Amino acid sequence: MGVHAAETEDGGGCCDMRAVFWEILPGILGALLALVIMVPLLYYPFQWSVDNGKSPEYSVAVAAFSGLDPARAIMDPTFDLTVRIKEPRKWSTACVERDTTAVVSYRGARLASGPVPGFCGRNENTTEAGSVMAWGTAVPVPQFARDRLAEELARGEAAVDVALMGPARYCVQCVQTVIECKPRLGRGEASPPCSVRYEHPTLPDDPARRLQEARKQLRTPQEPVMGGMEFYVSQIATSS
Repeated sequence: MGVHAAETEDGGGCCDMRAVFWEILPGILGALLALVIMVPLLYYPFQWSVDNGKSPEYSVAVAAFSGLDPARAIMDPTFDLTVRIKEPRKWSTACVERDTTAVVSYRGARLASGPVPGFCGRNENTTEAGSVMAWGTAVPVPQFARDRLAEELARGEAAVDVALMGPARYCVQCVQTVIECKPRLGRGEASPPCSVRYEHPTLPDDPARRLQEARKQLRTPQEPVMGGMEFYVSQIATSS
């Protein structure tokens, strides 16, 4: 009788444990599901917040150049450029847009320009586009700029200004990206980090519109301008 009672008590304990397990199982599964959902939701914003503290670096190197002779007032310069993007962020991307133009100038005198292929830097790497050619034909260079260029080339300290002009889109909220760099000549080394600014592009002057306005003025009859003697004779005729 006593043994039977003990077996009954043990069997009841097992049933109670199973009942408790089945009662708490939905809560455990719900907690695991919430953990699976919340980890990515918290992880990616955390990574993006870490990326927000960093910014990409752009640089330009002059791999080679020719036609830059300070003794000549008219030059035909050519520059072989290398454009680099150092992207320290893992979850963001920095790009040089397609249809970007590289403009090379010295002391405010524009020397050359050429197209830059679109490319991007990502995943904490450095990406570059080489053999970006910029050239100019029959470019007049002021005397003061040529004198300064001759001095800096002799010292090995000559540097040019390179502006990467992004494509201009004309709308109310459109901005044009301008990346300004200052690489040295003759060394092939990357420039210091370029500055990046955003500006609203202005509409270009339309030559066709200017020609149309000129033709309109030519078609408009103009009143003759009388000289001094003609004006005097006309006054006498009027008074008489």
